[in-house]
Amino acid sequence: MRKGADRYLPKRRESKRQEKANQRLAGALPHDGPRTHSEDGVDLTLIRWMLSLSPAERLQVLQENVGAILRLRREEPKKG
Repeated sequence: MRKGADRYLPKRRESKRQEKANQRLAGALPHDGPRTHSEDGVDLTLIRWMLSLSPAERLQVLQENVGAILRLRREEPKKG
């Protein structure tokens, strides 16, 4: 039973689209479109994104990631 003022409002119905999305999340329906993760948990969207870049762009992304890791390693832990 709904409580408070909500009990006087008409019951909200989910759209068919939202209903299907909820069922997919619950595993009741297969997903449409390309998979986002492999069976072992690899994020396939990141692989697709990297492959969409040119070799020079991929190198730039990886160099930026290495730079970020090196900066993090040089930082000293905050004393609190």
